[in-house]
Amino acid sequence: MKKTLALVLVLAFAFGLAQAGDNAKPIQKAGSTALLFDLSGLANLGAGNFQGGLGVKYYIANGFSARLGLGFNSSSTTTKNPVTPTPANQLDESKYTSTSFTVAPGIQYNVATSNAVIGYVGAQVAFTTGSQERKGNANSFGTGFTKDHSYNESNTTFGVAAFVGVEWFAWDNISLAGEYRFGFSTTSGKAESKTATTSTSADAPSQTSLGLGSANAGALTLAVYF
Repeated sequence: MKKTLALVLVLAFAFGLAQAGDNAKPIQKAGSTALLFDLSGLANLGAGNFQGGLGVKYYIANGFSARLGLGFNSSSTTTKNPVTPTPANQLDESKYTSTSFTVAPGIQYNVATSNAVIGYVGAQVAFTTGSQERKGNANSFGTGFTKDHSYNESNTTFGVAAFVGVEWFAWDNISLAGEYRFGFSTTSGKAESKTATTSTSADAPSQTSLGLGSANAGALTLAVYF
């Protein structure tokens, strides 16, 4: 019974979208602006970060737009030393920190329009930098409390991609889009270990990738125009 009810709700939702899309008009005029979100989940629908952060699209000219993804994350975890009183050669607490920043600018050109659907092509570049650090451990990110010991890793990723996709205006000022990308990316990094008397560093193995695939791992892009 529950499965039948769920199927009926899904079909009703899809029919509603189809009916709405029949009357919606594509937006692609110069000056139009949209906020972009990654839309995923059917049973638990949700709008998430676009390419890891804030997403914006702006039409520079009719049918030609620029888009930008910006992401920033910072977190820290502090673990108290369970030994009391704290030995002279140990820290009262061990702290782990992680930060990352991403910028992904791109351009999009609309090549075809049919009713409420736009077909487009484009290209983008992406740059991501990140770092992780553990205080109190010179060998890994595991919790440690040794004074003057730390372990740090930093990495940088650069990528370029060409894409082709479709954007469907399900409602006025709201669209759903999916795209395929053919891209190349390369990642390099460095690991550094410090103690009270020594400091050593080594380059992390570099990684490269080249391939064609769905841009959002099965998710759609939700655009809200204003």
